[in-house]
Amino acid sequence: MGLAYQSQSIAQVFDRLAAAARRRDIPARVVSEARAATLRALDLDPAKPCPAKCRRRIESYYWAVVKRRVLRGGVAPLAAARLVAASVVADLESAGRNGVDIWHELEQGWAGRLPSDVLEEYRARLCA
Repeated sequence: MGLAYQSQSIAQVFDRLAAAARRRDIPARVVSEARAATLRALDLDPAKPCPAKCRRRIESYYWAVVKRRVLRGGVAPLAAARLVAASVVADLESAGRNGVDIWHELEQGWAGRLPSDVLEEYRARLCA
């Protein structure tokens, strides 16, 4: 896994991020805007290689742009809900919580605030 990431170009990193965003129902317009904003803000050349430190910086900035655009509105509510759920799960994972505990947190704290189909996706993923 590490070698594949180390040999990626910046363009390939953006391709991977775009695929991940599409899986979360992020509109193509937001994906394109996040790519352009990240390239501009970090002054990147897509043809250059992307070491791990660069990749983490790109990923962090890119997702911040996506979240900001989605949560400001004008994007499908399901995409916004998936971003919220993904953020909660990432925070709990970084705190060392296991999948079942994370699911219970989502179920207790977010039921009624997130669509049931989004919660079900995470239940299936976290409790598998």
